[in-house]
Amino acid sequence: MKKLLFTSALLLQITLGFSQDYKFIDKNLHAMSQEEMIDHQVTFSADTPMYDVKGNTIDPSQINDLMVSGNFFPIIYGDKNFKAQAIVFRKATKKEKEQMQNAMQANDPNANFVAGQMAKDFTAYDINENKITLKNLKGKIVVMNFWFPECKPCIEEMPALNKLVEKYNKKEVVFLSVTFDKKEKIKKFLSNRSFDYTHITDNEPILSDYKVSAFPTHILIDKNGEIIMRKVGNFVKELDIKIDLLLNK
Repeated sequence: MKKLLFTSALLLQITLGFSQDYKFIDKNLHAMSQEEMIDHQVTFSADTPMYDVKGNTIDPSQINDLMVSGNFFPIIYGDKNFKAQAIVFRKATKKEKEQMQNAMQANDPNANFVAGQMAKDFTAYDINENKITLKNLKGKIVVMNFWFPECKPCIEEMPALNKLVEKYNKKEVVFLSVTFDKKEKIKKFLSNRSFDYTHITDNEPILSDYKVSAFPTHILIDKNGEIIMRKVGNFVKELDIKIDLLLNK
């Protein structure tokens, strides 16, 4: 599984609008159509180069803001094997803005969640090599946060998440963060920023098992192992309320 960005699923729902040749894009690449992207299950990662129409590099942390604004349209360039090699963001037309708005509404990641599904068991190791097995946490409330360092919304909510950890640190609540990034990268990130969860790194299998492709994703599991909450985005207040309710159940 590749490191999917927040908007990857959304891009497949948008019909490719007009495109043009950009001098800074390799001539061996082509602007992929919606059909090509679907047929070849095209995905992209935080490492895929992104540009504006002038060839200026766009930081991966900006992509969510660009898409959510609805003012910019992505053109995905692929190679002969239909692998995404570059993305160019240009100003969206009125029709494209409407398409993106409709696609975002149709693909609301929080729309179809139904509480009560049993959480899938997993075994992993945190950055201090401590073994974590979900079934061994039965009887405790488990709060999971899926994130990666280039995710701007993930970073913005960390102070509030740290307050949750402080609030419930003497309760039967376990806070786990899960990312596809390597342990060394996360340790470097944590050397100058506080994120007080227990960190599971380099673990794409858990993301796959829990069908996480949008960030941040919060999953709340009760003492019986049932998933009570699954939310994409900043829902720290709701998370706080539900933890409190489960503790006093």
